[in-house]
Amino acid sequence: MSRKYRKSNYRKLRNVYRSGLEKTFATVVPKGEFTYEPFDVPYTVYRKYKPDFVHTSGLMIECKGYFRAGDTLKYKSIRDTVDAELVFVLSDPNKKVRKGSKMTMAQWCDKEKFKYFSVSQVEELMNYVHTR
Repeated sequence: MSRKYRKSNYRKLRNVYRSGLEKTFATVVPKGEFTYEPFDVPYTVYRKYKPDFVHTSGLMIECKGYFRAGDTLKYKSIRDTVDAELVFVLSDPNKKVRKGSKMTMAQWCDKEKFKYFSVSQVEELMNYVHTR
């Protein structure tokens, strides 16, 4: 059981609210008419993405020296919503995804099934572009 689920379940069992306002609301509304946090609602944030380079075949290239906070989620969202393939050119594939992380940028790309190359692998990138 995930930690997140246990925390959420704990709140429901103990009738613990996230804020004083929620607690006040729960005490002033008729009992049994409202359920506290009964389910998760998925949502999408619509943003625009401008790839660094686009090949004539439609392949998108993103050059990254490091991932800023939120970048990994952004690229996964782009992958899941756009038909074109996104390929990374990493300055150092062995660099950590973020400070304190054990995962490198190359490991993250492998895990998320993104193709990646370093700047020194331009020939391999061009072979990939022409043979895909």
